[in-house]
Amino acid sequence: MTEKTKSIFAFFVGLALLFFMAVLGLPASSHSEPALKFMPAPPKLEYSIFRTGGLEVAKVFGRTQGCYDADAELIEEVNSAAARTGLDPRIVAATVAVESGCNPLAISSRGAIGLMQIRPAVWCEKYDCTKTYNFLNRHDNVQVGVFILSDLISQYGVQEGVRRYQGIGLGCETCDGQYTEKILRLAGRK
Repeated sequence: MTEKTKSIFAFFVGLALLFFMAVLGLPASSHSEPALKFMPAPPKLEYSIFRTGGLEVAKVFGRTQGCYDADAELIEEVNSAAARTGLDPRIVAATVAVESGCNPLAISSRGAIGLMQIRPAVWCEKYDCTKTYNFLNRHDNVQVGVFILSDLISQYGVQEGVRRYQGIGLGCETCDGQYTEKILRLAGRK
């Protein structure tokens, strides 16, 4: 065999070898990419109260007499209002549970109305109540109550903000001294 014949033969053998390797899915050389590629590990999901907010609201309501049979609409209303303001939904749910026992028609002797027991005489001086709100409507009541609570918590922190939500809580003769502890304990924050 001449050198030229050996070269042609080697060329065709190499070509046939590449063909069979391609059919079998083997790499053509040791420097090529492996036939199997592994996907990178998925990112680890971190727990967020906002992912499970509805469940957390339902848990708080389930631990409270009067709220244990709250409907899905109320749970979602509380959860979405809390998410819009960045509040822990457990604190909002605990506030609803302590204030009204999940009764949207609750009216106190001090003039507090609805689920979050909004006192228009107190809060409308500080917050804009020029819109026509129906505080016996659970949507309006929760939206306004969560806005007030969110503002107080952002100004004073969680503990003091929750305390001030109870009718401003300063020098209040009829205020419950254990109010803040009840809410934070029910919310699982203490």
